[in-house]
Amino acid sequence: MNNKLKNMTLKEVRSPVKWIATLLFLYPLVALTVHDAGNGIYYILALIALIMLIFCRQQNDFQFLNLLKDYWPLHLAFASSVLAVFLNQLSSGNFAFKYYDRGWRLALFPLIFWVVLIVPPDRLRVLRWSFFAATLIVMIKAFIFTQGGQFRFGNIGFLSIIAYSDIAMLTGVLSLLSLVAETRQRKSVVFLMVLACIAGAYTSVLTATRGGWVAALLYLFFLLTVSPITWRKKIGWVAGVFLVVMVMVSFNQQARTRLNGTQSDLISYSEGEGRDTATGIRLQLWGAALKLFSEHPIFGIGRENYGPSIKAMAERKEVTKELTTLAHSHNEIFFNMAISGIFGLLSTLSLYIVPGYYFVSELRSKSSQVRAAAQAGCIVVIGFFAFGLTDLMFFWTVLCGYYVILISIFLAMIIKAGKQEETGGVVFPPA
Repeated sequence: MNNKLKNMTLKEVRSPVKWIATLLFLYPLVALTVHDAGNGIYYILALIALIMLIFCRQQNDFQFLNLLKDYWPLHLAFASSVLAVFLNQLSSGNFAFKYYDRGWRLALFPLIFWVVLIVPPDRLRVLRWSFFAATLIVMIKAFIFTQGGQFRFGNIGFLSIIAYSDIAMLTGVLSLLSLVAETRQRKSVVFLMVLACIAGAYTSVLTATRGGWVAALLYLFFLLTVSPITWRKKIGWVAGVFLVVMVMVSFNQQARTRLNGTQSDLISYSEGEGRDTATGIRLQLWGAALKLFSEHPIFGIGRENYGPSIKAMAERKEVTKELTTLAHSHNEIFFNMAISGIFGLLSTLSLYIVPGYYFVSELRSKSSQVRAAAQAGCIVVIGFFAFGLTDLMFFWTVLCGYYVILISIFLAMIIKAGKQEETGGVVFPPA
């Protein structure tokens, strides 16, 4: 009787595997290219998880309550944004549900993580082709929007040009990193994944964005640190990357102008001038956010008061009027410090540190599959942290889902690969 019930449970669980795997494959392809498609897929995955939670409580070896207990620091980190908003509103007495939107998306992590664990490892590994295709599609869209890099707009479609190019770089690096999991790779696959990585970097050149290159440097440092290759080869890789980037930049006047202008902007700003340059405005935004935090360090000023506070500072000539047209401070940490105080700071840091801890702890695993997934997870965390230094990634609802899904995928790959090593078999019966 128990075996019969167990078989029925497994059958029920296997039935949506193809749908879930398909949705996960589609997500990177449409998240940045089709308006609201990424949000739609995200909520469908959450709905599938809820249905399974009601009608099929056992997901092979992974029970939902056990998952909550075993990974409670992760669930708390992803729910902390909701808590930070609630504490701010509790302190002010001004409650508005709309400011929970992004926080609730992050708080759905337990459901997304649980449902991703259904997908067998071989189907999760296929996602590298989704990253590959997504990077090329995003690059082509950027090429069309910028007319080959001749023009630069604030947005590409429904997403800011900065966040757009950042994700392109991320998926390009994830494509390349997928090669780590296999000891032998066909030359054609290696070529395509290297091509995707170059395409991701080229998107940043086309859009003439600068913040993403901070992530590129951190990526390079991280990959060289964890790579077992000799120092001679590492130096060769650094030289190769530098050469490729320089060649791409040399063919784009917009990118050259913005990169060369950064130094002069900084010098001008330090001398009390150049406050209206792109760099000067960014520095003013950061300073304004820190000032607001210093005035309301515990609970922050609240999201609804950010715009009026910046306008008041502009009227007092503390900042220039250009800042009043911007919705946020272009820094994830500073902005959340301003609107949610110390709880906003802790919430934002936990979104990087807690998942990062789980991935870093697996970097020395004996399993190449586990190491590859851990490295990919670290790349996601490093990327969102670095991107958040110059823009708000979690300001964009689709990117909240993107982060949750990527973290869930690579954690699931680690768990499943680890179980395969322990049992010497397949973690989940084939669908």
